This record gives sequence, structure tokens and C-alpha cells, in this order.
Amino acid sequence: MRVLFLFVLLSSFTYAQSDESAVGNLQQNSFSLNIGTALLANGGGVKYERLIPKNKMYYTLSAGANLFRFNFFTTENHTVLFISNGFITGLDKRNHFEASIGLGWDNVNKEASGSIYGGSGGSSAAQYSQFIPVVNIGYRFQAPNKDFVFRTGLGFPELLYVGIGVVF
Repeated sequence: MRVLFLFVLLSSFTYAQSDESAVGNLQQNSFSLNIGTALLANGGGVKYERLIPKNKMYYTLSAGANLFRFNFFTTENHTVLFISNGFITGLDKRNHFEASIGLGWDNVNKEASGSIYGGSGGSSAAQYSQFIPVVNIGYRFQAPNKDFVFRTGLGFPELLYVGIGVVF
């Protein structure tokens, strides 16, 4: 009797574990390249992302680097290293909504500029670092069990971006 009870108890745990791991079938690692613009700023970047299936969506953990140049009276070159956390909807579909939020380390190189009227005014060169928020919201095309991802959306520091990548 005890053996039968133990067998039934262990087989129900095994079934529950198997069912939990079968949630979703998108490949869970991706590496993508993106380019972006926002009138006065242009940039590009790389991103690694890990998908974690949960209920009817995926949670994401991301890390990457973006470079962008901002031109408005002065020129600033930004290098941003970031980590973020977010979600992707649709477990078994190929069209997804994605959103994430995180924190980035921004290294800013501000170039010297002269006065717009040719005088002695203007700004001097500067270099500084700061923490900045990292956010994005967009569309993602990633078919189940395929090795290609296409992303587009709006974010910071990605700007108005489009990107392609591989999943593995």
C-alpha cells in the first residue's frame, strides 16, 4: 500500500514538472543588431536577450551596448551599457508585443563648439558618466523554432529603431 501511494505521488510530480517545461516553444536566446534615429540623434547597438517562459508570456533579461550621437548646438557621443527586464506576449505565435525597462551606464563625450555668431562664446569639451533609464516598446517577429528575429519600435537609448538578429 505504501509503495502504491509513493508511486502515485511521485508520478504526479513528474507529470507536473513535464507540463511546466513544455510552456512555449520560442528559442530562448537571441543576439540582435539595431540601428535607430530620432531627428537630431542617430545610433546603433547590440543586444543579448534571454527569454523565460511564464504563464501566457515570456519574461526577458537583456544586456547590451548602444552608441548614439546627438547634434543640437553641440555634439555629444554617448556609449551606453545596459541591463533590462521586460516581457514578450504570445507563446506559440510569430508576432509579439515587447516592452522592457532597465538601467544603463552612459559615458558621454561632449565635443567643443564655437559660438553660433562667430564670437568667443561656445561650449568647451567635456566627458562625464551617468546612470540613465533604459526603456523600449515595440513589435517583434520571431517564429517558433526558427533562427531569425526582427524587431522594431521606440526606445531609449535605441531611439526609433529597427533590428535583426539570430536566435539559438
